Amino acid sequence: MLLRIDHRTSYSYGKRVVLAPQTVRLCPKTDCSQKVLSFSMKASPAETGRSLNCDLDGTVTATLWFTGKSDRLVIETSSVVETLRTNPFNFIVSEMGFLGLPAQYPEEQRDCLRPYMAVSEETASAMAELSREITREAEGQTTNFIMRLCERLHGDFRYVAREFGDPWPAAKTLAEKKGSCRDLAVLFTSVCRSVGLACRLASGYALGERTRRRNHLHAWAEVYIPGGGWRGYDPTAGVATADRHVSIATGTTPELIAPVSGNFYGDGADPKLEFEIGIMKADKESP
Repeated sequence: MLLRIDHRTSYSYGKRVVLAPQTVRLCPKTDCSQKVLSFSMKASPAETGRSLNCDLDGTVTATLWFTGKSDRLVIETSSVVETLRTNPFNFIVSEMGFLGLPAQYPEEQRDCLRPYMAVSEETASAMAELSREITREAEGQTTNFIMRLCERLHGDFRYVAREFGDPWPAAKTLAEKKGSCRDLAVLFTSVCRSVGLACRLASGYALGERTRRRNHLHAWAEVYIPGGGWRGYDPTAGVATADRHVSIATGTTPELIAPVSGNFYGDGADPKLEFEIGIMKADKESP
């Protein structure tokens, strides 16, 4: 599927401020599930310099730095992406030890995956009852556990649109039985990690995701499966991700997938954030 995505992010400060360097994570990834055909980014005020980088998870980041003062910052991006994965289950598990819970990763992968399995004792304890329920339903089979967890969060938790603010802790979302897409993604990740699965957060765009009035950035999670690599699961929609999801950032924590991060300097500023996102199927002849 060919998708065109236009994204406008606008910060207003209420007075002229000094902008610190800004890290922008809005360029879609190119990997085995999607291919970026074009990408452009424009900032206002225009940046003094720009550095394109690739972080530890393969997320493309742009660091922008500025001189002078401004009362607003606008970042506009436009992308054309071809999504390639029509079947999210087109893999076979290559390690027998992974098939049953507790899942076992190959020894040569464990050290690399350790940060994606990190969970506090307090969070793991809060997830224990739900983890046991899903394990019973999945009859102890790892891939069944992952999909049943995704479907359970979709079916039993009420989606709420929270446009701004940090994700809730997993225990809060579990207790409230509701949450935004990023809240549900954090909960999904915490449950997976509590049973020894390597899991990371993902952000990007999704066609048909459950935001009501307009397009938003979307959040989901990815589990590392030997033989399948990183595979996406969207607990907001209750599906494994395929060609209707476009990934722009992945990381172990919410901070590492933030679309824009950076500070400003100026007393008395009153920062406000607005955004506008357009997603449409593109014409193959004119990307």
